[in-house]
Amino acid sequence: MLNVFRAGLSERGYVEGRNLSIMVRWPQGAIEQAPGVAAALVHANVDIIVAWATPAVMAARSATSTIPIVMVSVGDPVGLGFVTSLARPGGNTTGVTNISPELSGKLVELLVEIVPGMTHVGVVSDSNNPNVMNVLRETERAIRALGLQLVVVDARAAENFESAFTRLSTLGVNGVVLLPAPSLIEHAERIAELARKTRLPTVFERRENIEVGGLLSYGANLNGQFRQAADYVDRILKGEKPADLPVQRPTNYELVINLKTAKALGITIPPSLLARADELIE
Repeated sequence: MLNVFRAGLSERGYVEGRNLSIMVRWPQGAIEQAPGVAAALVHANVDIIVAWATPAVMAARSATSTIPIVMVSVGDPVGLGFVTSLARPGGNTTGVTNISPELSGKLVELLVEIVPGMTHVGVVSDSNNPNVMNVLRETERAIRALGLQLVVVDARAAENFESAFTRLSTLGVNGVVLLPAPSLIEHAERIAELARKTRLPTVFERRENIEVGGLLSYGANLNGQFRQAADYVDRILKGEKPADLPVQRPTNYELVINLKTAKALGITIPPSLLARADELIE
């Protein structure tokens, strides 16, 4: 992601150490660290803060009302009060939304499509993510509309995911929807390992989870969103105001399926779904 962001800036004429300096600060393993990270960036008097996901944007906005903030992959920026509207953000924040609440129903539908006889759906959420309640609400609505039962578990750290998958397996769910959160990418390999161990099909919004062994993803391309963020940074550095730069929504979504994982789980992907896939990982 950072490499793509840097490449996007390079394409616009920026060279680190010559006309640009990038400070990378990452809340290692805990959303609770985000306010401290944001405060450190404000103290360093940076010109722009690029914040990935809802917790980071929330922390940045609490730390400053004047430094421009470019958000990446936020599910509901209007509902969360980050911007007044997508067309006219107002304030010091703009960027890219992935409108994740609207994708929840689609992920449930795809899971049902690849797991015949689905009766119980597991949902893994990160309760520390401020956006999770919106996404969880839509996911629950979609599951119940299909006449299915659901089991919700909370996880954000490595040990949480292990206990979550153990519980879901014990309770007999047929597949798992993992709600979007930075922790899913941070622990992607461990989550894939646990899904294989418990033999549970998994669906995500991010292709990064499928590249390391998850079953299926449907959502906006995160690397593409970081490339869009580079464009915002360029425009703001050239004098445009975040308040006047419309928030961008994804123009397309990609469907990625890991066929190796499907085979290991004994799942036959329907031909109609294979034909719709943007990428098949073998």
